[in-house]
Amino acid sequence: MTFKPENRLEEIMLLAASQAETRPRFYRALMEAELIVPGTAGETLLIETVSHEGKPYHPVFTSKTRLRAFSEEPVQHFTITGRVLFEVARGASFVINPRSDMGKLLVPEEIEYWLEQLRDEKAGGRLVAGQPGVRPKKLIKALCVLFMSRSLVRAAHLVYVAREGSRLPAHPLIGIVAEGDTAKLAREIFEAAKAAMPKTAIDVMVLDEKNPKLPLEKHLLSVAPFYKRTVDLTSN
Repeated sequence: MTFKPENRLEEIMLLAASQAETRPRFYRALMEAELIVPGTAGETLLIETVSHEGKPYHPVFTSKTRLRAFSEEPVQHFTITGRVLFEVARGASFVINPRSDMGKLLVPEEIEYWLEQLRDEKAGGRLVAGQPGVRPKKLIKALCVLFMSRSLVRAAHLVYVAREGSRLPAHPLIGIVAEGDTAKLAREIFEAAKAAMPKTAIDVMVLDEKNPKLPLEKHLLSVAPFYKRTVDLTSN
C-alpha cells in the first residue's frame, strides 16, 4: 500500500483499517473534518455520483491528493464539514476516496448510526446496559465458531447498550477475556458480526478480569459468558 496520510483524518483512517478498536475515532474524525466534495454548493448541494457494483454513491475526498488520484482533469468541488454534509444529505450513500489505496463505502444506516451517536454524546445521556428480550442467536453462533478456533479467547460476554433518550435501538457490546493480538481478534469479531447481522452495529471491549476499572467492564464480567473455553488449546 502506498497511501501516505496527509492530515489527521487520514492518519486515523489508516489506523482504523488495521485496528478495529479505533474505528469509533475514525467516524468522529470524519464528522469533524473538512471534506472535499465534487459538485457545487449554493442554496442546494449538487453532488457528483459514481457507480459501484451498479449502485450510485456520492464521492468525497479526504485531501486534494485523493481528488487528483480520482481525476487528472480539474474537478469543480467544494469543502464542507462531514457532519453538515451527512445531515443535509440524509439517506444518501457515499464513497470515501474512490480510486485511492485507502477508501471506504458509507451506507445510510451506518451514517445515521454515527450521527445519532454524536448527538447522544453531546446531549450527555447516560449509557444503559442490559440483556435483550430476544438473544441474537446468529451472532452468538458465529462468534462461538470463531472463538473455538482462537485459543487466545478464554471467555466472551454479551450485553446490549443504549444511551438514555436516544432514538437508536440498543446494540450488542461484546466483552472478551483474551490474551495475545486482541486488535486482530477485534477485527475478526467485527467481520463475523457483519456477516451474521449486517444491519446491526456492535462494539467490542477487551476485559481485564483481574482488575476491571470501568463500571461497564465490571457489569460485563458479572454476566454469564455465552462462550467459555473449556480446553486449554495452548497446552502440550
